[in-house]
Amino acid sequence: MPATPMLMAHVGDPVAIHVLGAFSEQVQLFTVDGHEWPHEPYMKGADLVSTMEFGGSEVINAYLHGGAGGPNKVVGDYLWQNQRPAYMNAGHWGLLKVLPAGDRQIQPLAPQTPETRTADAESPAEATLTSDPAR
Repeated sequence: MPATPMLMAHVGDPVAIHVLGAFSEQVQLFTVDGHEWPHEPYMKGADLVSTMEFGGSEVINAYLHGGAGGPNKVVGDYLWQNQRPAYMNAGHWGLLKVLPAGDRQIQPLAPQTPETRTADAESPAEATLTSDPAR
């Protein structure tokens, strides 16, 4: 029996899951239990989804809202899967293991410099613009 595919992160870590639909005429469904992500990750105020359809040659960029463990920061194992039963039964599933902060099974993430901004964050260019000619 093959090993279960497992993604691991500390609670609250930013998580991005990239899903690529292999060439197929059949629509499939990707989901991560207990987590949501913006339907359009670079659009301010985008709807949050927990399941997304994809077809052949399509890509899903799931930037998990609230990071690993979601906004409530819940430690545990979460199933990710293709919700089409035939695909799930064929092995299109795995676990997202959310570990407590400081757990030594994995190393902590290195700090991001400069810090990654979301669509809701003010850009540095916007922060310096002013209509005051004296500035």
